[in-house]
Amino acid sequence: MTPQLLLNNITCVSFFLLALISFFNPAKLNVVANKWFGLFLFSTGCMMLNSIIYQVGAEAGYTRLIAFNELSRFIIAPALYLSVLHFTSPDKRLKAKEYLHFIPFLLFFIYMVPVVFVKGYHVSGSFIHSSLLPGLMLLFAKMQPLVYWGLAWYKLNQHQKNIRLINSATGEVNLNWLRYLLLGIAFMLVIWVVGSALKAPWMPLYSSAAYLAGVLVIGYFMLAQKEVYPFEQTELEEIVQVIRQENTKPVKQRFSEEQTVRLKNHLTQLMTAEKVYLNNELSLPELAKEMAISTHDLSYLLNECFGASFFQFVNAYRVEEAKQLMLSDKYKHLNILGIAYNAGFNSKTTFNTTFKKQTGLSPSQFVQSTKAQPAQTIPASN
Repeated sequence: MTPQLLLNNITCVSFFLLALISFFNPAKLNVVANKWFGLFLFSTGCMMLNSIIYQVGAEAGYTRLIAFNELSRFIIAPALYLSVLHFTSPDKRLKAKEYLHFIPFLLFFIYMVPVVFVKGYHVSGSFIHSSLLPGLMLLFAKMQPLVYWGLAWYKLNQHQKNIRLINSATGEVNLNWLRYLLLGIAFMLVIWVVGSALKAPWMPLYSSAAYLAGVLVIGYFMLAQKEVYPFEQTELEEIVQVIRQENTKPVKQRFSEEQTVRLKNHLTQLMTAEKVYLNNELSLPELAKEMAISTHDLSYLLNECFGASFFQFVNAYRVEEAKQLMLSDKYKHLNILGIAYNAGFNSKTTFNTTFKKQTGLSPSQFVQSTKAQPAQTIPASN
């Protein structure tokens, strides 16, 4: 067995194993998203299996299996997109219209019925590239991955903005691993095109190694991913409204002037006196409960009265808290990470980025600039 064939076999088995884990999802996290992701992994494993069959020259004995696997070519892209769609959406329901994405698969299935079910029907080579397949289907097979890649990338970019409306800490729900997966897919396509054009002898082995590395990385992040929107159904429905409101201008006024003043005072009291921002997992629904108002109303209050998203609002207080800690002799024993945690941050990266954006200095630069100054009290901003 050649090194390339060995790598391909390990990769193929890994795809199928991860597909089973993702589909059955023992932890019951991001359930619908993981089912679609499992379908994506299974379909990718099918394509890898076809590659192995062709590599060992056994296609004549596995015509029906090859035909079945080729059907998965029309599943991979929409399954990945639908997975991204559900990972990034607070609405956890599976909608019937999502199955419309598989119309090309159905048409190709109908076209392939003779190959799969008619005994004695034989075809050599890759079906998807054979002259038997109508030109329109061939064109669609090539364009489909590009279209769905773009849609998935757009959804992930929107997600980066949406979670800042809901979460004060985004590190565990930002889905950066899916962004890296899409970039990895794009990179592998470029390598494949360049390698094919140059007829590079190194391409098959290096591609196999890259596929194996990719599936291992995918497996790690897939298993480590926490629930993106871990809220009750009523809260999820309000979160959907919050996200829709962000894209709706102008926003209808929700409070009278008297209510606005009262709510602003209450929110300021919670932040300055009770310091609820020290809870490093504070979320918009949780703060709304403290305020005794709906999630949607709190989002409106922050946007219209404070001019900030939830992420910006809470982390502004945390930055001011961190500045006070760094200026206090009582906390001199803490390093930067300790300061971040004590101020309510749960990520050093988020702390450094937010601190520099708000102050113009990194935390270490701030410490250096104030070393010669006596400790002072810095009031939290509204």
